[in-house]
Amino acid sequence: LAPFFIRIHGMGTGELGMWLALGSGVFGALGTFSQGYLADKLGKRDQRWYLWLPATAAFLVVPFLVLLLLTDNTLAALLLQLLPGFLLVGFIGPCLAMTHGLVGLRMRATASAVLFFILNLIGLGLGPLVIGVLSDALAASHAAESLRYAMLYTLPGIGILCGMLFLLAAKTVREDLANAPR
Repeated sequence: LAPFFIRIHGMGTGELGMWLALGSGVFGALGTFSQGYLADKLGKRDQRWYLWLPATAAFLVVPFLVLLLLTDNTLAALLLQLLPGFLLVGFIGPCLAMTHGLVGLRMRATASAVLFFILNLIGLGLGPLVIGVLSDALAASHAAESLRYAMLYTLPGIGILCGMLFLLAAKTVREDLANAPR
């Protein structure tokens, strides 16, 4: 988002840093806590909520991402990034709980390390690379707007894919948890 706001909306790093800290930092922390709390509450009734909740968040974030990427109004875009900040990281608590539930006590630290390694490899490694390559490829047809369209062509689809994968995992999670080592 930082390069997007700098290139598309012409923002400086000082003001942008405050807004991204609010969106990713404050709203991200609130999203992580509240979705973890809600997953624990709802998960008592049905363990599939640990996956249904992140699926719901992944689907809900898509229209807000599209609006954020398409609006030319800087203030509207800054306000719109708050909700994705809240929704996008909420999966961490429920996923970590499911990861710990699916392995024995002696494997929890290793399972957590593998989970975060994969999340960081894909999210922080592959994600920016794919968007950067696509932005470069779109530069001839979209000029300065190429980053906007690279993000628009990838992020909503990834949100939908993530939601679908969480729903798919929810189909077997009760049996998987019942068969997990203790």
